[in-house]
Amino acid sequence: MSSSLWGGELRKVSAPLLKSLQTEIDQLLRRFKYAETAFLNVYKKVIDLPDPVEVLEHVQQLQRRAQRSSELELENNQLRDTLNEYNNEFAQVKNQEVTIKSLKEKVRSLEEEMESKVCNQLKERERQLERSFAEKEREIQDSNLDVARRLGEAERTIETLRSALSQAQSELFDVKSKYDERANAKLVPYSI
Repeated sequence: MSSSLWGGELRKVSAPLLKSLQTEIDQLLRRFKYAETAFLNVYKKVIDLPDPVEVLEHVQQLQRRAQRSSELELENNQLRDTLNEYNNEFAQVKNQEVTIKSLKEKVRSLEEEMESKVCNQLKERERQLERSFAEKEREIQDSNLDVARRLGEAERTIETLRSALSQAQSELFDVKSKYDERANAKLVPYSI
């Protein structure tokens, strides 16, 4: 009988404890399910995010473009300074009005072309391959023009040197002829 009393009291004491324990377990299960659902929601959002490597590469491209843009601006300013110097030099040459007029037209055309080129380069950054091809083609043409200009200068220098050589040879021939005449004139009295 004492064991059944003891068992009854044990049930009375342990029933609220078991109920409290069961409530705590139920709450833990709800929290776990909520945490699991929240984790799955966050995971679904994170898995759909794009790869950050592509974004970083894009940012690096933008930084390179910004740096190239400032380099182009500096180059443009240097070209403007050079063009201003040419304009000043051309203004000082008074006897060559036709040449000055022509060169001023070329300077104005080059300024417009340079401004247009800089604007186009800034606007057409997304079409990098086409711009790069056009720029390389322009550089080759500029190089060809520079080579042609240098070749023309070299040919003029060669002509000048040939003319000077011809003149020097002619003068040398004249001096030699005069020398031979004097030598023959000195020999003539001795032969008589």
